[in-house]
Amino acid sequence: MVMSSYNGAKYISQQIDSVLSQDLAGTADLSLYVRDDGSTDGTCQILQSYEDVQMLELIKGENIGVCKSFISLLQAIPQDYDYVALCDQDDVWHANKLFRAISVLSSTDQNIAQLYCSEFIFCDADLNIVRKSQLNKCGVCFEKLLFENICSGNTMVMNRTLHRIVASSDSEGVYCHDWWIALLAASFGDVYFDKNFYSLDYRRIGSNASPAGSDMIKLFIYRLNKFIRGGDLKRIESQLQKLQCEMGERLDPEKALTLNMFLRKGRLQKAFANIRLRQTLSSELMLRILFLSGLL
Repeated sequence: MVMSSYNGAKYISQQIDSVLSQDLAGTADLSLYVRDDGSTDGTCQILQSYEDVQMLELIKGENIGVCKSFISLLQAIPQDYDYVALCDQDDVWHANKLFRAISVLSSTDQNIAQLYCSEFIFCDADLNIVRKSQLNKCGVCFEKLLFENICSGNTMVMNRTLHRIVASSDSEGVYCHDWWIALLAASFGDVYFDKNFYSLDYRRIGSNASPAGSDMIKLFIYRLNKFIRGGDLKRIESQLQKLQCEMGERLDPEKALTLNMFLRKGRLQKAFANIRLRQTLSSELMLRILFLSGLL
Protein backbone atom coordinates (compact mmCIF):
# COMPACT_ATOMS: atom_id res chain seq x y z
CA MET A 1 0.00 0.00 0.00
CA VAL A 2 1.14 3.54 -0.70
CA MET A 3 -0.23 6.60 1.07
CA SER A 4 0.54 10.28 0.64
CA SER A 5 -0.15 12.33 3.75
CA TYR A 6 -0.45 16.07 4.36
CA ASN A 7 -1.70 17.65 7.58
CA GLY A 8 -3.89 14.65 8.28
CA ALA A 9 -3.27 14.22 11.99
CA LYS A 10 -6.96 14.22 12.91
CA TYR A 11 -7.96 11.08 11.01
CA ILE A 12 -4.83 9.35 9.77
CA SER A 13 -4.55 6.83 12.62
CA GLN A 14 -8.05 5.54 11.93
CA GLN A 15 -7.17 5.04 8.27
CA ILE A 16 -3.87 3.32 9.00
CA ASP A 17 -5.52 0.99 11.49
CA SER A 18 -8.15 0.01 8.91
CA VAL A 19 -5.37 -0.75 6.41
CA LEU A 20 -3.26 -2.79 8.80
CA SER A 21 -6.27 -4.80 9.98
CA GLN A 22 -7.27 -5.98 6.50
CA ASP A 23 -8.59 -9.54 6.45
CA LEU A 24 -6.45 -11.18 3.77
CA ALA A 25 -7.35 -14.74 4.78
CA GLY A 26 -3.69 -15.74 4.55
CA THR A 27 -3.48 -14.92 0.85
CA ALA A 28 -0.91 -12.11 1.04
CA ASP A 29 1.47 -10.16 3.25
CA LEU A 30 0.97 -6.45 3.67
CA SER A 31 3.45 -3.57 3.61
CA LEU A 32 2.55 0.11 3.99
CA TYR A 33 4.66 2.96 2.63
CA VAL A 34 3.77 6.54 3.50
CA ARG A 35 5.27 9.67 1.98
CA ASP A 36 4.53 12.75 4.03
CA ASP A 37 4.18 15.78 1.76
CA GLY A 38 5.62 18.38 4.11
CA SER A 39 3.02 18.32 6.89
CA THR A 40 3.11 21.12 9.43
CA ASP A 41 0.77 19.58 12.03
CA GLY A 42 1.35 16.42 14.05
CA THR A 43 1.04 13.99 11.13
CA CYS A 44 4.73 13.07 10.99
CA GLN A 45 4.85 12.33 14.72
CA ILE A 46 1.90 9.96 14.37
CA LEU A 47 3.48 8.26 11.36
CA GLN A 48 6.80 8.01 13.17
CA SER A 49 5.13 6.16 16.03
CA TYR A 50 3.88 3.53 13.58
CA GLU A 51 7.28 3.27 11.92
CA ASP A 52 8.98 2.86 15.29
CA VAL A 53 7.11 -0.41 15.79
CA GLN A 54 7.72 -1.45 12.15
CA MET A 55 4.11 -1.09 11.03
CA LEU A 56 4.97 1.15 8.07
CA GLU A 57 7.87 2.76 6.24
CA LEU A 58 7.90 6.56 6.30
CA ILE A 59 9.40 8.86 3.71
CA LYS A 60 9.49 12.53 4.69
CA GLY A 61 9.48 14.94 1.78
CA GLU A 62 8.90 18.54 0.85
CA ASN A 63 5.48 19.74 -0.22
CA ILE A 64 5.06 18.92 -3.93
CA GLY A 65 1.31 18.24 -4.07
CA VAL A 66 -0.68 15.04 -3.96
CA CYS A 67 -0.18 14.05 -7.59
CA LYS A 68 3.62 14.33 -7.59
CA SER A 69 3.79 12.84 -4.11
CA PHE A 70 1.94 9.66 -5.09
CA ILE A 71 3.89 9.18 -8.30
CA SER A 72 7.25 9.74 -6.62
CA LEU A 73 6.27 7.20 -3.96
CA LEU A 74 5.30 4.65 -6.61
CA GLN A 75 8.72 5.18 -8.16
CA ALA A 76 10.49 4.85 -4.83
CA ILE A 77 9.04 1.57 -3.53
CA PRO A 78 10.27 -1.86 -4.70
CA GLN A 79 8.80 -3.03 -7.98
CA ASP A 80 8.57 -6.72 -7.07
CA TYR A 81 5.24 -6.60 -5.19
CA ASP A 82 2.47 -8.60 -6.82
CA TYR A 83 -0.07 -5.85 -6.12
CA VAL A 84 0.06 -2.20 -5.07
CA ALA A 85 -2.90 -0.32 -3.60
CA LEU A 86 -3.34 3.44 -3.25
CA CYS A 87 -4.52 4.83 0.05
CA ASP A 88 -5.86 8.23 1.10
CA GLN A 89 -5.18 9.56 4.60
CA ASP A 90 -8.68 10.07 5.97
CA ASP A 91 -10.86 7.24 4.66
CA VAL A 92 -11.69 4.00 6.46
CA TRP A 93 -11.23 0.79 4.50
CA HIS A 94 -13.73 -2.03 4.82
CA ALA A 95 -12.11 -5.16 6.21
CA ASN A 96 -12.41 -7.18 2.98
CA LYS A 97 -11.30 -4.42 0.60
CA LEU A 98 -7.93 -5.88 -0.35
CA PHE A 99 -9.06 -9.49 -0.31
CA ARG A 100 -11.80 -8.67 -2.80
CA ALA A 101 -9.41 -6.80 -5.10
CA ILE A 102 -6.72 -9.48 -5.00
CA SER A 103 -9.30 -12.20 -5.63
CA VAL A 104 -10.32 -10.40 -8.81
CA LEU A 105 -6.83 -9.50 -10.02
CA SER A 106 -5.34 -12.94 -9.33
CA SER A 107 -7.67 -14.45 -11.92
CA THR A 108 -6.41 -12.14 -14.69
CA ASP A 109 -3.40 -12.24 -17.03
CA GLN A 110 -0.52 -10.86 -14.96
CA ASN A 111 1.64 -10.27 -18.02
CA ILE A 112 -0.43 -7.22 -18.95
CA ALA A 113 -1.44 -4.17 -16.95
CA GLN A 114 -4.38 -4.83 -14.64
CA LEU A 115 -6.22 -2.29 -12.51
CA TYR A 116 -8.97 -2.90 -9.98
CA CYS A 117 -11.25 -0.16 -8.65
CA SER A 118 -14.66 -0.01 -7.04
CA GLU A 119 -17.47 2.15 -5.76
CA PHE A 120 -17.37 3.62 -2.24
CA ILE A 121 -19.60 5.17 0.41
CA PHE A 122 -19.74 8.95 0.83
CA CYS A 123 -19.60 9.90 4.51
CA ASP A 124 -19.42 13.10 6.48
CA ALA A 125 -16.54 13.97 8.81
CA ASP A 126 -17.96 11.69 11.51
CA LEU A 127 -18.40 8.78 9.08
CA ASN A 128 -22.15 9.07 8.99
CA ILE A 129 -23.30 7.65 5.68
CA VAL A 130 -24.42 10.25 3.14
CA ARG A 131 -24.91 8.08 0.07
CA LYS A 132 -23.32 5.35 -2.02
CA SER A 133 -21.33 6.35 -5.05
CA GLN A 134 -22.47 5.47 -8.54
CA LEU A 135 -19.47 6.33 -10.66
CA ASN A 136 -19.73 3.52 -13.19
CA LYS A 137 -22.93 4.07 -15.14
CA CYS A 138 -22.01 2.70 -18.56
CA GLY A 139 -18.69 0.92 -18.31
CA VAL A 140 -15.00 1.80 -18.34
CA CYS A 141 -12.74 1.69 -21.40
CA PHE A 142 -9.91 3.60 -23.05
CA GLU A 143 -12.19 6.05 -24.84
CA LYS A 144 -14.24 6.81 -21.73
CA LEU A 145 -11.10 7.60 -19.76
CA LEU A 146 -9.73 10.20 -22.17
CA PHE A 147 -11.89 13.05 -20.85
CA GLU A 148 -13.38 11.65 -17.65
CA ASN A 149 -12.04 9.58 -14.80
CA ILE A 150 -14.36 7.49 -12.66
CA CYS A 151 -11.57 5.35 -11.19
CA SER A 152 -11.06 6.76 -7.72
CA GLY A 153 -7.50 6.40 -6.47
CA ASN A 154 -8.49 5.39 -2.95
CA THR A 155 -10.10 2.23 -4.36
CA MET A 156 -7.28 1.34 -6.78
CA VAL A 157 -5.21 -1.83 -6.67
CA MET A 158 -2.77 -2.47 -9.53
CA ASN A 159 -0.72 -5.49 -10.51
CA ARG A 160 3.07 -5.54 -10.83
CA THR A 161 3.02 -4.99 -14.59
CA LEU A 162 0.98 -1.81 -14.28
CA HIS A 163 3.07 -0.59 -11.35
CA ARG A 164 6.22 -0.85 -13.45
CA ILE A 165 4.63 1.08 -16.31
CA VAL A 166 3.52 3.84 -13.93
CA ALA A 167 6.96 3.98 -12.30
CA SER A 168 8.66 4.25 -15.69
CA SER A 169 7.20 7.72 -16.17
CA ASP A 170 7.27 10.89 -14.08
CA SER A 171 4.59 13.32 -12.94
CA GLU A 172 5.34 16.04 -15.49
CA GLY A 173 2.15 16.75 -17.43
CA VAL A 174 0.00 14.50 -15.25
CA TYR A 175 -3.28 16.14 -14.24
CA CYS A 176 -4.40 13.60 -11.61
CA HIS A 177 -2.35 10.63 -10.48
CA ASP A 178 -5.31 8.24 -10.34
CA TRP A 179 -6.57 9.35 -13.76
CA TRP A 180 -3.08 8.80 -15.20
CA ILE A 181 -2.90 5.31 -13.71
CA ALA A 182 -6.33 4.44 -15.11
CA LEU A 183 -5.30 5.73 -18.55
CA LEU A 184 -2.17 3.59 -18.54
CA ALA A 185 -4.15 0.54 -17.45
CA ALA A 186 -6.71 1.02 -20.21
CA SER A 187 -3.93 1.70 -22.73
CA PHE A 188 -1.94 -1.46 -22.08
CA GLY A 189 -4.28 -3.85 -20.33
CA ASP A 190 -7.58 -3.95 -18.52
CA VAL A 191 -9.55 -1.95 -15.96
CA TYR A 192 -11.88 -3.99 -13.78
CA PHE A 193 -14.45 -1.77 -12.12
CA ASP A 194 -16.24 -3.62 -9.32
CA LYS A 195 -19.50 -1.68 -9.63
CA ASN A 196 -21.47 -3.69 -7.06
CA PHE A 197 -18.86 -3.51 -4.31
CA TYR A 198 -18.31 -0.60 -1.91
CA SER A 199 -14.78 -0.89 -0.59
CA LEU A 200 -14.42 2.00 1.84
CA ASP A 201 -15.97 4.89 3.70
CA TYR A 202 -14.91 8.07 1.93
CA ARG A 203 -14.75 10.88 4.45
CA ARG A 204 -15.65 14.17 2.70
CA ILE A 205 -13.99 17.02 4.56
CA GLY A 206 -12.30 20.31 3.73
CA SER A 207 -10.40 20.27 0.43
CA ASN A 208 -11.44 16.73 -0.46
CA ALA A 209 -15.13 17.61 -0.29
CA SER A 210 -15.69 17.95 -4.02
CA PRO A 211 -19.33 18.12 -5.12
CA ALA A 212 -19.23 14.58 -6.51
CA GLY A 213 -22.09 13.65 -4.28
CA SER A 214 -23.99 16.90 -4.71
CA ASP A 215 -26.89 17.93 -6.89
CA MET A 216 -26.57 18.65 -10.61
CA ILE A 217 -26.55 22.46 -10.30
CA LYS A 218 -23.73 22.48 -7.75
CA LEU A 219 -21.78 19.99 -9.86
CA PHE A 220 -22.23 22.11 -12.99
CA ILE A 221 -21.02 25.29 -11.22
CA TYR A 222 -18.05 23.40 -9.78
CA ARG A 223 -17.04 22.09 -13.20
CA LEU A 224 -17.51 25.50 -14.82
CA ASN A 225 -15.19 27.16 -12.30
CA LYS A 226 -12.61 24.39 -12.17
CA PHE A 227 -12.33 23.29 -15.77
CA ILE A 228 -13.10 26.41 -17.80
CA ARG A 229 -12.24 29.36 -15.59
CA GLY A 230 -9.56 27.51 -13.64
CA GLY A 231 -7.63 26.30 -16.68
CA ASP A 232 -7.98 22.59 -15.91
CA LEU A 233 -9.10 21.83 -19.47
CA LYS A 234 -5.56 22.56 -20.66
CA ARG A 235 -4.17 20.25 -18.00
CA ILE A 236 -6.42 17.44 -19.23
CA GLU A 237 -5.16 18.05 -22.75
CA SER A 238 -1.55 18.06 -21.50
CA GLN A 239 -2.13 14.69 -19.84
CA LEU A 240 -3.29 13.22 -23.15
CA GLN A 241 -0.32 14.77 -24.92
CA LYS A 242 1.95 13.11 -22.38
CA LEU A 243 0.30 9.77 -23.09
CA GLN A 244 0.85 10.20 -26.83
CA CYS A 245 4.41 11.47 -26.50
CA GLU A 246 5.68 8.90 -23.99
CA MET A 247 3.54 5.87 -24.75
CA GLY A 248 2.13 6.45 -28.23
CA GLU A 249 4.45 4.09 -30.08
CA ARG A 250 3.43 1.25 -27.75
CA LEU A 251 -0.30 1.81 -28.06
CA ASP A 252 -2.62 -0.50 -29.95
CA PRO A 253 -3.08 1.10 -33.43
CA GLU A 254 -6.79 1.70 -32.93
CA LYS A 255 -6.22 3.41 -29.59
CA ALA A 256 -3.41 5.47 -31.08
CA LEU A 257 -5.72 6.68 -33.85
CA THR A 258 -8.43 7.61 -31.36
CA LEU A 259 -5.99 9.52 -29.17
CA ASN A 260 -4.55 11.32 -32.18
CA MET A 261 -8.00 12.34 -33.37
CA PHE A 262 -8.83 14.12 -30.13
CA LEU A 263 -5.43 15.79 -29.97
CA ARG A 264 -4.88 16.74 -33.60
CA LYS A 265 -8.16 16.88 -35.50
CA GLY A 266 -10.56 19.80 -35.89
CA ARG A 267 -13.49 20.87 -33.73
CA LEU A 268 -16.19 19.26 -35.90
CA GLN A 269 -14.45 15.89 -36.10
CA LYS A 270 -14.10 15.76 -32.34
CA ALA A 271 -17.57 17.08 -31.60
CA PHE A 272 -19.31 14.58 -33.89
CA ALA A 273 -17.07 11.57 -33.34
CA ASN A 274 -19.17 8.42 -33.07
CA ILE A 275 -17.64 7.41 -29.73
CA ARG A 276 -19.19 7.51 -26.26
CA LEU A 277 -16.83 9.49 -24.01
CA ARG A 278 -18.68 10.27 -20.77
CA GLN A 279 -20.79 8.39 -18.25
CA THR A 280 -23.93 10.51 -18.53
CA LEU A 281 -25.66 12.06 -21.51
CA SER A 282 -25.64 15.52 -19.94
CA SER A 283 -21.88 15.46 -19.42
CA GLU A 284 -21.43 13.99 -22.91
CA LEU A 285 -23.32 16.97 -24.33
CA MET A 286 -21.22 19.38 -22.28
CA LEU A 287 -18.03 17.80 -23.62
CA ARG A 288 -19.23 18.04 -27.24
CA ILE A 289 -19.99 21.73 -26.70
CA LEU A 290 -16.46 22.22 -25.40
CA PHE A 291 -15.12 20.59 -28.57
CA LEU A 292 -17.27 22.82 -30.79
CA SER A 293 -16.24 25.95 -28.91
CA GLY A 294 -12.56 25.10 -29.27
CA LEU A 295 -12.02 25.11 -25.52
CA LEU A 296 -10.85 21.49 -25.63
